[in-house]
Amino acid sequence: MAFNIKSFILRAISTIVFVPLFFVVVKYLPVYYFYFLVIIAIFLGIQEFKSLSVHIGSNFYAVPAFIIAALIPTSFVLKNLSFEFVISGGFVFLLIYAFFKDPDTEKSLQSVANTLLGALYLGIPLGYQVALKNSNRLYEGLGADLVFLLYVVIWFGDSGAYWIGSMFGKHKLAPNISPNKSIEGAIGNIIFNFLGATLAKMWFFTRLTWHDVIAITIIIGVSGIIGDLIESLWKRCAGVKDSATLIPGHGGILDRIDSFVLSSPLLYFYFLYLM
Repeated sequence: MAFNIKSFILRAISTIVFVPLFFVVVKYLPVYYFYFLVIIAIFLGIQEFKSLSVHIGSNFYAVPAFIIAALIPTSFVLKNLSFEFVISGGFVFLLIYAFFKDPDTEKSLQSVANTLLGALYLGIPLGYQVALKNSNRLYEGLGADLVFLLYVVIWFGDSGAYWIGSMFGKHKLAPNISPNKSIEGAIGNIIFNFLGATLAKMWFFTRLTWHDVIAITIIIGVSGIIGDLIESLWKRCAGVKDSATLIPGHGGILDRIDSFVLSSPLLYFYFLYLM
């Protein structure tokens, strides 16, 4: 994959615009402001998933998908709404919706599966980011530190994969899924994940041990690569390069959260049980 200076400049501009806003919301504002940003991202992501479904030739129930996806982060903000109830209740609601929307049982079941997949793909990673932000049981500001840790490690990894893969990538990682991704890029991803976790430890998350740094590097690095390949498979099936063009140089919401799909919940559970 050759280095693209135009793409690099667009990525840099988008980052310069987005990062200060993100920093202020996460660091200085209550969780509800971050929750509001997450709901906006879910809404936009649902539209992208609907567009991908059209390319694939599958129905996608956008309204139920948005409701289910949005209720997942809501369950981490409202104490009286459980995550389990959202998932089980959302599934039942979706089945009822599909029954009245599409009388063709075989087609409606396919649509239910596609819709539920889209809702969970957006709701789970973004929902667990709200859960991380809302985690202040050890000290005030811990939630912000956890969210920053997640993003710093992922952003470093994405940058490392892009730079190393662009300059040295020769061996394909998964040619049938994403021809542009290389083994060298994946190695660069993990190395820069470690650098990001190290920076977080030295800069703002001094409570991290070196054991935590290594564990988080492996957890976020490997799960991020897998999440990226999952989204690449969907785009390949749909025959598109990016899920959208919302963020210059970065694609759409789905392109940006692919690395978070598994890493967000895994970091939350690591923090909950092992840190």
